[in-house]
Amino acid sequence: MEDKILETVLNDLQYVCVKDVLVKPLEPIMVTKEITEQVPNGEVDEQGFNLYDTKTEIKEVESNWATGVVLTVPANVEAAFKPGDTVVYNKKFAMDFDLFRDSKLIKPYDVIAIKK
Repeated sequence: MEDKILETVLNDLQYVCVKDVLVKPLEPIMVTKEITEQVPNGEVDEQGFNLYDTKTEIKEVESNWATGVVLTVPANVEAAFKPGDTVVYNKKFAMDFDLFRDSKLIKPYDVIAIKK
């Protein structure tokens, strides 16, 4: 079933990537982190600057990493992954590819893992 869906998507793709990997991002990864925020306490120091207290909370936030399904791999790049694999990459270096809906371009070396 998944192979037929991937094949249908790839048949709609009108571009051949020569430099970057084209991926379809999946749902964001949520992680629990301890976040420290500054809270104004209403006091001012002798130089006139506001003083702050800190408040630490545990929040669920989006990870810096994302997962996506590989749609195309550049022909001149030998990679450990292939179309259809789910990979993990750094969101900061991914670029939107607006010529193909809801897809991103990432460098092959920005793929740090293949999901089992």
